[in-house]
Amino acid sequence: MDLSLDAVYRAVVRGLQVGLAAVIISWILDITFRLNMISTCTAFMLGTFLGTAYTFYLDTLEISLLGKGVLVTGCDTGFGHALALKLANMGAVVFAGCLWSQEGGAKQLKEHKNIHVVQMDITSDEEMTAALDYVTRNLPLQGLWSIVNNAGWSTFGHVEWVPIHICRKSLEVNVWGMMRVIRAFLPLIRQTKGRVVNMSSGMGRRCAASRASYCITKYGVEALSDCLRFEMRQWGVSVVIVEPGNFVNATGVFTPSSIRRDATALWKQIPEPVQAAYTKEYFDDFVNNMITYSTRGTTDKEPVLDALIKAIVHKYPHPRYQPMELYFKLSVWVNTHLPEWVFEALFT
Repeated sequence: MDLSLDAVYRAVVRGLQVGLAAVIISWILDITFRLNMISTCTAFMLGTFLGTAYTFYLDTLEISLLGKGVLVTGCDTGFGHALALKLANMGAVVFAGCLWSQEGGAKQLKEHKNIHVVQMDITSDEEMTAALDYVTRNLPLQGLWSIVNNAGWSTFGHVEWVPIHICRKSLEVNVWGMMRVIRAFLPLIRQTKGRVVNMSSGMGRRCAASRASYCITKYGVEALSDCLRFEMRQWGVSVVIVEPGNFVNATGVFTPSSIRRDATALWKQIPEPVQAAYTKEYFDDFVNNMITYSTRGTTDKEPVLDALIKAIVHKYPHPRYQPMELYFKLSVWVNTHLPEWVFEALFT
């Protein structure tokens, strides 16, 4: 049984919903037919227990990946690289999209018999066309079961600091690149009634100062995924979002050295009047805070990898999986369920 924070939260929420429904039904029976069979409290507790238990049970029903094709983007390093290896060990035929297919992490992936390394710059129409041709020609008999849109790019800096061309790059990779992959491979997914799994972020559910150019893209991923999920219902295709918390330290997307390097380049691009308004002292404090943030989170990739695999294999997948630490999950819940001033008072 999955007893992760995310799984327990989902099951309890579903249980409470069923419990509330049981109370309403008991009231209706009492008012309409004078059938007062059980007390309101008993109806609520029984409904909550059954709803929670049933949700846990549904999460135990899984689909075998043996012989199924799975496309994963962004497999050079990080989550994509580790996920490709895990899926291949589960018997899936993995098409690992890499930005550099002849070097780095791609070399290790090529050693696995179940992995096809595919050259894939998701911002390139030409490379996407070539990747689709390769995958189509090498599909296993069971077809392409899932796309995992893992590839992404991140930067940092206040809105007044980050040049527009950097913001455009973030959108081009994280949103338009994802859409390019989906548009190319969705016909294959429709044939198998499979899965589209999109990597978003907790930052797609709550924002933070200095992360506008990143948060914009992850809110975009949320919107793209929700719209696609509605569109794909008629085809039996599930669209799932995975929203990790702070796993920067696990992936190395930001390191102290890379933050200092990027910050030096960023400061030089900030207009002088804006530099004078913020001051170099403020900027340096900001950089130090970013370094602290990059080293504070967990180094364990497993919660995110586990959520990605569940999104692929659950027979009845949830719309969202949130592998987050308690603090991050609480902040997301406050931001999405309570008045804005509460979130701003507690988490900004």
